[in-house]
Amino acid sequence: MNRMFKIIINLSYLLSVLSVFIGGNLFPQTQTGVGEGVQNRKEFVKLQESAQVKILLKYASTDNFMKENLYGEFNTCYLHKEAFEKFQKAVELLKESKTGRKFILFDCLRPRSIQYKLWEKVKGNAKEPYVANPEKGSIHNFGFALDLSLLEEDGKELDMGTSFDDFSQLSEPDLEEEFYKKGKLSPSQFANRKFLRNILLQAGFEQRPNEWWHFDALSSKIVKKRYKMIE
Repeated sequence: MNRMFKIIINLSYLLSVLSVFIGGNLFPQTQTGVGEGVQNRKEFVKLQESAQVKILLKYASTDNFMKENLYGEFNTCYLHKEAFEKFQKAVELLKESKTGRKFILFDCLRPRSIQYKLWEKVKGNAKEPYVANPEKGSIHNFGFALDLSLLEEDGKELDMGTSFDDFSQLSEPDLEEEFYKKGKLSPSQFANRKFLRNILLQAGFEQRPNEWWHFDALSSKIVKKRYKMIE
């Protein structure tokens, strides 16, 4: 009886371990931070830097509106493979533009555990509209969103009129025409935003209406219907 009991306990432990890798939390919280195990998920692709892509994850540093490294050692950009395929097309289109420019990626797949931290910082204040409520989820939480900008051939970031995560009306694509006419966006800033947007739209992305840097590979409605959030 004791031997049988031990076997049952061992089997239960094994099943609990397997559940983490098969269907459990993609980003288990450990002392080393988030991100363990994601490389084993076939539906996600790890992005690499190249001649057309630089990766500088803002939430893996203190250079963000939280002033806090939220990702720890998870300094890696992952996308769902469907989003990755569209981004590959965007890279090809950028190369074909012969401008010498390259993408700089600020954020990719973001676990919902991090989304909660962002939400706690903004809920109830003027920045709240710029951060998705984690109860509903951001498209970042599914691996279908990218935050990005462009670098010139000399490595200098293009002037878009605001910085990443500016969280002001000046950062909103829907208000660009108005700000351009008022002189609050210069002709070059206005043109830079249009250039970035045109490349991503041609590749099949959609732009978030209040953030010039945020693009979704599929609509929110489709993503939330077909896929599960990464916790």
